[in-house]
Amino acid sequence: MEPRTFLYRTQIHRRTLLGSGALAGIGALLAACGAQANHEASASSTTADAASAAPSETAAASESPSASATPSTVRGYSGGSKAPDGEYRPADGKGPAQNVPKPNAPEEGYREKSLEGMRKTFDAWVQWGNYGTQTGDYSMARKFISPNFKRELEEYEDAEKLYQNGGWIIGGIDHFLADGNPWSEDGETYFWKAYREWDREIFVESDGSWVSWTNDDKTDDTFKFELKHDGQKWEIMGYESVDK
Repeated sequence: MEPRTFLYRTQIHRRTLLGSGALAGIGALLAACGAQANHEASASSTTADAASAAPSETAAASESPSASATPSTVRGYSGGSKAPDGEYRPADGKGPAQNVPKPNAPEEGYREKSLEGMRKTFDAWVQWGNYGTQTGDYSMARKFISPNFKRELEEYEDAEKLYQNGGWIIGGIDHFLADGNPWSEDGETYFWKAYREWDREIFVESDGSWVSWTNDDKTDDTFKFELKHDGQKWEIMGYESVDK
């Protein structure tokens, strides 16, 4: 299956590991509420799903999603009304997430050149990536990746533009399960495998047009992440899709 892509306005962009969860520990579940690993998933939408989570027009798609033909939605409030202060509401077909809590990350000691420091860095990146998915603010997520990780940075910019232009993202919250321990061949570059759990993601444009992806094939969601310590902190350098 081809790497997942998404349609943003008139350009097709490669969609990578958008989001994040929390790397709770080696071999533990990474989960959180808040762009990047290749999503090898088919893009599709169904009438039943659209009724509950998406704008009114379906954007049917497979490997190359297309925008809905009849825009009919403008950004309002998720749940149909403005949420009271402090009440979190996830995004839906009516509007973006409200009162998204800011992650309490990174944990103290994340800068240490140790496996625990690496875990805390990855955990923070994942949590703040999920936050960016729901708010369009990736300023914190950027702090945990290398400036050479261009693909990830471009994904952040695309999602930020979507929000800035009145659009939003439904779903797209990631959960990761670490697969074994990190390893290194030279003591400098470390690798860590993790399985990404995700179900559905919808990008909604300000005019109501939208496109949806569903993760129908859950056998190709394992990725190998590359991390390095720059002398002050860990940086996520990139990733690649791998077999289980």
